[in-house]
Order: sequence, then C-alpha cells, then structure tokens
Amino acid sequence: MDEYARVNIEAVEAIFKSVWKKSNTSIKGDALEMSAEFLLLFAKEAIERAKASRADPNSDIPVDESDLERVLAQLMLDF
Repeated sequence: MDEYARVNIEAVEAIFKSVWKKSNTSIKGDALEMSAEFLLLFAKEAIERAKASRADPNSDIPVDESDLERVLAQLMLDF
C-alpha cells in the first residue's frame, strides 16, 4: 500500500455522525485522528493477509474481493 495512504478525517467524522443521528454525542479531534489511523491499519492488515492467503503470495496481481473474503472472518475476530 502507498506509504502516503491516509483516511480522510472528515469522512470518519461523517460516518460517526451518521450513526449518532439523534444524539448530542461529539468526538474530539484526537479521537478522530486515532479512529482514522485505526481504519488505515485495518485496511493495510486486510490487504496483507489477503496477499498472504494466495497460492503465490509474491504475485503482483492486485488484491480483489475474493482475496479479501477469504481472510475476512479471521480478521474480524482478531480486531
């Protein structure tokens, strides 16, 4: 994954607010940054596990949905 990959903090905030529709709940900037970092790490881990689960882990073929589906259950349990 690109070393400059980032998760948009405003997008994370919008996701949280969509869940908190009728609530006065708010989130501080530090918590948003940590949540965005967590989502980025989760995505990186999913991609690395998907690559490792292939018959040829060193393949240059991009990861697709079927690769991710194979590792999803264990990934969710680990996180």
